[in-house]
Amino acid sequence: MNTPLTVLFLCTGNSCRSIIGEALADHLGNGKLQGLSAGSMPTGKVNENALAVLARHGVTVNNPSSKTMDDLEGEQIDLVITVCDAAAGEACPVWLGDTPKVHWGLADPAHVTGSEETVRAAFETTYNELHARIEALASLDLESMNGLGLIASAQKIHREIGSE
Repeated sequence: MNTPLTVLFLCTGNSCRSIIGEALADHLGNGKLQGLSAGSMPTGKVNENALAVLARHGVTVNNPSSKTMDDLEGEQIDLVITVCDAAAGEACPVWLGDTPKVHWGLADPAHVTGSEETVRAAFETTYNELHARIEALASLDLESMNGLGLIASAQKIHREIGSE
């Protein structure tokens, strides 16, 4: 695989999990990862709590926007990571083509209700789960991997760090 590896974080609404994933790939990638995000049914607005959790951790966000997969037409994507919560019955988007794909199912913090502290904790959990996985992905010897090796490694990261 060539680096930087362009990683697309894909979910339904493209307002929280995928936005956090995109920002963390850029932040933690050390030139080895470039993040993108999209959704199958984007909300059209980035969740303010997603931006707040990134800001609390000092992660810079470059013009985040809630966009469709069609908006990425023509982009060279090296890895697609779906972050929808299949365990909660959330419909996962499908990325067509030969691009390596893996699933890192994460609960959607946008659906958490309750006190400000409860909502904040949900976004912290999502941030921490993505941070650990992306940090592990960035630590791999990506240049020596082929697509199948990348898939196997990304699946192993998800299993070892926790899964749905």
